[in-house]
Amino acid sequence: MVFPLTQDTVVALQALSTFAAGRSHDIDLVVTVETDNSTPGISFNINQENYLLHQSQEIETMEILSLQVSAEGQGLALIQLNVFYNIRSDGTMMMKRGRRNAEDHEAFHLNVELLDPEMNSAQLLICSSLSESLGVNSTGMVLLEVGLLSGFALKQNGLQTDNLIKKVETQPGKVILYLDSMTAEEECFTIPLVLEYKVGKVQEASVVIYSYYEPRLRTVRAYRSEWRGNMSTCSFCGEDCDQCRPQETDDGNILSSGGQNLLMSSSYPALLVLLIITIFSV
Repeated sequence: MVFPLTQDTVVALQALSTFAAGRSHDIDLVVTVETDNSTPGISFNINQENYLLHQSQEIETMEILSLQVSAEGQGLALIQLNVFYNIRSDGTMMMKRGRRNAEDHEAFHLNVELLDPEMNSAQLLICSSLSESLGVNSTGMVLLEVGLLSGFALKQNGLQTDNLIKKVETQPGKVILYLDSMTAEEECFTIPLVLEYKVGKVQEASVVIYSYYEPRLRTVRAYRSEWRGNMSTCSFCGEDCDQCRPQETDDGNILSSGGQNLLMSSSYPALLVLLIITIFSV
């Protein structure tokens, strides 16, 4: 459930809380879900002790599935049916068509251009506007999250606040712009960057723009540096990477030669997978 304004959300939550509190007394309800096959029906018992608990049950799928839901007793309950399925892809054309359809329904137009002819600096030119498909003239606050290429950081005092940019927040590898609103008129931002660490095999980064109050309204674009992505660390470590190899002294200590600030970016980004398993008692 999504509400356009914060005040609307507060009023709605207060109303739902009051409604739920008034319905929590003398609840004794049995909800039964039956299929048209030989599988036994599923029953959910709802009473004053468990009326706030979420109960769920998986149903065996069939080519044609017919469900009958009945309730006996006293009280109010909400039942929801979720259907999960897979669709076989027809190949590259379907993937391209899917990407094109997704762009047609995106909430924002977003163009990202990287200007990096020099080694130690770069500029990002980002232009965005509100998509006409939303049917609104302007949004509330919008966040523009700019992922930076490995080794880069925002130039000091590179962005200033104004009537549109209300706040600039910097995080490791990311710059976040808090925008007052976004309209159908295109707005462009130039983000100056400086190189802090020399990196080889630089991978792509992404830019995301989304509504602060409705995060589902978002658009994502990726960008990359072709020549940095193809550059080996040996390009700034000397021939055969001699300047980057640690050297062992006579007493067995290890010294790093060259004094370079270097990072090697893997061709295969590491993936951190967080699995959250929630068990509901039925």
